Amino acid sequence: MNQINRRRVAAGAAALALLAGGGVLAGCGSDSSSSGAATTAAADTSTLPANGVEKLSAQEILDASLKAANAAASVTVTGSITQEGQEISLDLALGTDAADGTFSAQGINAEIRVVDGKSYLKLSGEDFAKIAGQDDNPEVAQAISSLLGDKWIAVPEDSDDDDLAGLGQFGQKDSLLEGILQPDGAVTVKGTGEVNGTPVVFLDSSDGEGTLAIQTVGEPYPIQIKGADSSSSGQIDFTNWNEPISVTAPTDVVDLSALADLGGSSN
Repeated sequence: MNQINRRRVAAGAAALALLAGGGVLAGCGSDSSSSGAATTAAADTSTLPANGVEKLSAQEILDASLKAANAAASVTVTGSITQEGQEISLDLALGTDAADGTFSAQGINAEIRVVDGKSYLKLSGEDFAKIAGQDDNPEVAQAISSLLGDKWIAVPEDSDDDDLAGLGQFGQKDSLLEGILQPDGAVTVKGTGEVNGTPVVFLDSSDGEGTLAIQTVGEPYPIQIKGADSSSSGQIDFTNWNEPISVTAPTDVVDLSALADLGGSSN
């Protein structure tokens, strides 16, 4: 049987994870303009005092929003983004050292849980074979599928698996929000308005492809980001700020080091 290179598995996983870190303010997407969660969150802002961020410069507004988001205990992130032909879909409840939900990118679908800072992932056997670069090798793909398919794995934390650990960044609130919200270039203030009944200030990316809505009451949380053209279309909603998140660690966890046994090598 052909050897399986664990570093190749890690590199494939990291490539998937990096799609979340390109500055989605330059383009993003979703099929729905609002959701029940978004509407509920908007109703909760009706009695909040104005925070005055709309009076700041565009970069100061963005910095204040990222600071508030990082300080929040939790947030729900839902929607789909399309950037340069690549689509990412997110349905994640994210907290401090806790997360629960699903994400997909490049045709790969995954479930993720984070409990006490430990990340767990579940993918289909076919998707694991794709990440490992073995989907065109039936014998190895079948072995991977039997070992890992539709089973939870603990994301390695040791230095040899830094790339694979990158996939677990989808469950890290601060890392994911910074990856989504940090633009590649400058931002400008587009004006003020409302999103789902919440007063907001809008920031545009310098290339005009994406618009971020930041609430101007209470904490200056980001509440929605939308794409502006066909190359960067859609929408992501940020709701349920500071709502409790309860996540239970899976019990049927597979040791990823078992991949070495398939090929007799872990390098």
